Amino acid sequence: MHIACTQENLLQGLSLVSHITAKQTNLPILGNVLLKTEGGGLKLFSTNLEMAISAQVRGVVEAPGEFTVPAKLLQDYISLLPSGKVELILKDDVLEVRAHGSSTTMRGMPSSEFPLIPKLALEAGYQIKAEALKLAIAQTVFAVSASEARPELGGVACFFHNPDEEGKLVFAATDSYRLSERVLEIDGGSKVSQHCIVPSRAMQEMGRIISSYKDDVDMPETIEWSVTESQMVMTYGKVELISRLIEGSFPPYRQIMPSESKTKCIVAKSELQKAIKAASLFARQGVFDIHVEIDATKGMTVSSSDTGTGAHSSTLKADISGESVNKVILNYKYFSDGLSALSGDQVEFQCIDGMNPVTLSSKGTEGFKYIIMPIRS
Repeated sequence: MHIACTQENLLQGLSLVSHITAKQTNLPILGNVLLKTEGGGLKLFSTNLEMAISAQVRGVVEAPGEFTVPAKLLQDYISLLPSGKVELILKDDVLEVRAHGSSTTMRGMPSSEFPLIPKLALEAGYQIKAEALKLAIAQTVFAVSASEARPELGGVACFFHNPDEEGKLVFAATDSYRLSERVLEIDGGSKVSQHCIVPSRAMQEMGRIISSYKDDVDMPETIEWSVTESQMVMTYGKVELISRLIEGSFPPYRQIMPSESKTKCIVAKSELQKAIKAASLFARQGVFDIHVEIDATKGMTVSSSDTGTGAHSSTLKADISGESVNKVILNYKYFSDGLSALSGDQVEFQCIDGMNPVTLSSKGTEGFKYIIMPIRS
């Protein structure tokens, strides 16, 4: 193998694929990146057995071949090189890296030991706007359950072309205490109605890949997303991510989403975030509780108290319609997470009473809802 490419392109490709590699004593090859001449350039592969990422790097192939080397070592070294031409030459199972008069050799492992990356027989995929997908991932993946007790809650449920939502893709994530739902447009491609549960790690990687290319004028505006019975493939330009899907059925979450509210309160997001942060300092450890009261004449009051630290209360100006609410007890971490996910400056806080779920959304912006289950005193 002998290939020449630019330091910038090679470093970008390595940064995309090497993120999922990790040293494992039982399978050291998983810490390596596979370098393979393909398509008139260099293709990089990495996998952790649950998912795989590949990226095409432009280059000039002098001699074909393939080899694996430690991903972090290669990335760290390439990052130290000045911009310009880099040559990768394989000789006797040793990779030589030449650049600007310097020469470095790296020992690796033959490509035959690298796990097989599946070639999936795919039907026509769905086309999703990259920026819309990146926002949808950010607004849902944080609400995924970290517990392994219910594997189906360890990912984001994706519903394509629901019978009553044709042309839409619905993301939903929950850990049983809060729920995040984002509805976005399907830009084109398949019209088939189906759903799947994508592991949170794969979703986070896709968001990271899109962000890595935000300033690249050559990248397409849309992502191609294909789903098989047990795996999914997302293709964005010359980057491809393959991931296993989570087995099981996602709970019928819309049954617990409030269809109406008795109280609606519109308040400035920045002011509410400050009030929650102040109240969190005096919330009970382990309970993380803050109290919300809504009074049509006074506004929204956020308070907390703890016998060991003290108490805090702040009242915010708010546009209130409906009934006053005496007390809703919420986990301040969940409350704060939801506010951070909202895109507007005005928060719409809706509730029925202290026993029913609270709904957060952005005033005047459709497509995103965040539900918090109250703490019952």
